[in-house]
Amino acid sequence: MLKIQRIGYIPENAVLYDVLTPVEYLRFVSGLHQMEETVTIRKINELLRLFGLEDKRDVRMTNFSKGMRQKVLLISGLIHNPDIIFLDEPLSGLDANAVILVKEILLQLKLSGKTIFYSSHIMDVVEKISDRIIIINKGEVIADGSFETLQSEAHKASLENIFTSLTGDEKHQSTAGEFVEVLK
Repeated sequence: MLKIQRIGYIPENAVLYDVLTPVEYLRFVSGLHQMEETVTIRKINELLRLFGLEDKRDVRMTNFSKGMRQKVLLISGLIHNPDIIFLDEPLSGLDANAVILVKEILLQLKLSGKTIFYSSHIMDVVEKISDRIIIINKGEVIADGSFETLQSEAHKASLENIFTSLTGDEKHQSTAGEFVEVLK
């Protein structure tokens, strides 16, 4: 039987209890995972510090930016050290430094043996951290394999190029040119 403590979930958009502070919210989530209180407090303090939110630890999240909320969501989905992690556009709203940090965190989690399901439209991240890539177009699986396998089959350099060739939508350059022309 799969226990909920083994699963972490980080959505792109989630409703946070924004009348709570990050500490209150993360203590609540940790309680759901039946974490020990002393471990919870230590992890909350360290993870908020690592995400640059230590000075906001006791501030109500009502006025947090999208990126600050996303950092709290990332912590809440990982604080219990799950074996299986589901992420849906986890980089949404993050500043450039936080994006780099989260990509490295995901890579290190992968290397430590975690199973990560990562849904994203940002192909370079998928390309970098995925052992297996599934491309879905109009509800159907159109490709399934490692990046190297997909790359050799499609004879394309990047996952973005593979995706556009498989979905048949390779008119981006001409469409962008038309768009710019309309602006003139």
